Amino acid sequence: MDKVMKVLNNRWFQAFVSLLGIAYTAMLLYFDYIVFFYNIEYTDRKTFAILASVFSVLVCLLDLYTRHSPITCILAMINMPAFLPLLLLDWGNWPLLVPAFIVTLFGFFCCHMNETAKTIFGTIFLLLYILGGIAFFLVMKVFRVNTVDTLIEQGVSPSGAFRYYVLDVQNKSTGKKCVYIQPNTLDEDKGFIKLNTTIKKLVKQQSNPVEFDCEWSGTKMIINGEEYFDELRYISEQNGQAVYDIADRGWNYTFFSIDYPIFTTIENIKGKLDKLYDKREETTVSETVSDDSSDKSDEPADDSPEE
Repeated sequence: MDKVMKVLNNRWFQAFVSLLGIAYTAMLLYFDYIVFFYNIEYTDRKTFAILASVFSVLVCLLDLYTRHSPITCILAMINMPAFLPLLLLDWGNWPLLVPAFIVTLFGFFCCHMNETAKTIFGTIFLLLYILGGIAFFLVMKVFRVNTVDTLIEQGVSPSGAFRYYVLDVQNKSTGKKCVYIQPNTLDEDKGFIKLNTTIKKLVKQQSNPVEFDCEWSGTKMIINGEEYFDELRYISEQNGQAVYDIADRGWNYTFFSIDYPIFTTIENIKGKLDKLYDKREETTVSETVSDDSSDKSDEPADDSPEE
């Protein structure tokens, strides 16, 4: 037993074990990449949440055991800013965010570091989260138009290489209808989660009122009798396999055009605060009116005779 404790307390052994913490940092960076280019869909949310929780407990125990290792301290410093993109871009995805938040925060406070240095880094990370969140919110509110998107129609090309969908986009004016094309084989199935690609190409849009008659004719997308897309232009063959060639500017590669759940949450909170404020104003007005009525009733009546 003494030999085991001696090995466990050996700083070189702890430094070696702390290298396992790289797995959690790599996972954070991987999910940062995913939320930029994919839409996460759960095939089994409960199982994913259980596995994420078990993994988080193991990582916390690992951080606790190797808290004196410089490698653990360095990884804790990396994890704090690495978690920010995941928090902003995937707000509302609690089975992923809650375990990652707990592990990241626990690793930072658990690691053995000079208290002054930890205070300085903690202040920097706090400002990073606050200013980064505010900047992200302001930029997205400026460059993102608030719309209500309704899926009207969707389908897949005969070859199965591309899919399309038609959106009814309602904005402050009359709105419009849009037809998007997406690669159909770039989705990734990871077992408990499915990563749906957000790469898309806008092939036609027109202000309402308008109706689109979309159909595939071989490799071509026909809209209202006119050709708008030919998949042969975007598929090439390499080593006997079909490969997408979608490098031109017409393709959007990010998730930025999709409505973020964090903005919906903020709007809901704002709406509730507005209702609370209006209710408070109504109460104040009613109390004022009631007080005025009481004051008038307390005034003595004028009983002087008329001349």
